[in-house]
Amino acid sequence: MVGFLFPSRDLGHPPLSFKRLATFLLRNSLLALGLVATLGASALVTMRVVLSAQDVQVPILIARRVPEAGALAARRGLALRVEGKRHDAHIPADAILAQEPAGGSTLKSHRSIRVWLSLGPRRLVVPAVEGEGLRTARVSLDQAQVPLGRVAEVDDTSAEGTILVQRPPAGEADALDGAGLAVLVSRGPGSFDYLMPDLIGRSADRVLEGVRRTGLKVAEVRYQTYPGVAPGIVLRQTPTAGHRVSTRTPVSLDVSKAEP
Repeated sequence: MVGFLFPSRDLGHPPLSFKRLATFLLRNSLLALGLVATLGASALVTMRVVLSAQDVQVPILIARRVPEAGALAARRGLALRVEGKRHDAHIPADAILAQEPAGGSTLKSHRSIRVWLSLGPRRLVVPAVEGEGLRTARVSLDQAQVPLGRVAEVDDTSAEGTILVQRPPAGEADALDGAGLAVLVSRGPGSFDYLMPDLIGRSADRVLEGVRRTGLKVAEVRYQTYPGVAPGIVLRQTPTAGHRVSTRTPVSLDVSKAEP
């Protein structure tokens, strides 16, 4: 039996007609033209902005608040952009402490000035060191990240090295700007200054008695022979005559002795 093949037709999907194809192409063409027109208009606006931009002088904004600084920038066709905040010992909190470009320089209009705001001075917690020894106080200050500044000494009945007064006092304080904590330290009781007298040629026994009576510390007495000098006479002294000394200054003497 011979069969015959006939071309089949999908009745559910009729072939696209010429009219519908033309409509489809027309719509896509209009969409493409609209997109091109939009891009062209955007480029034209950008070009006009660029061409219309002029060199303007950047205002000085340091120490000004953001609203005031923004108004000054806007008058010259510039914008303001806050980049961050940091501590500053001189500029109050929320005021501008730095700007880029700097005030007085030139910038194209429609550009932005970058600014940084102040958080005010950094606050420190100063430990109480009055009554402590200077060495112990250094450890406490290092732990609190408070620098030690000027150290002054005075005579006092307190033990040597005891801190009598501190400035600023204990508690919260602004950053010390590198000056550090100033302290007044005791030199100990009876720490008076003297001018060293000339002891050479005098009797060593009388010199030693007088030195000890005034509170000076005799660190060493060295005996040696010296031709032509009777025994028991001061030959040399340290410190020398006229030198300023205190009860903490060691005194050394060279004394003659009899020849063997």
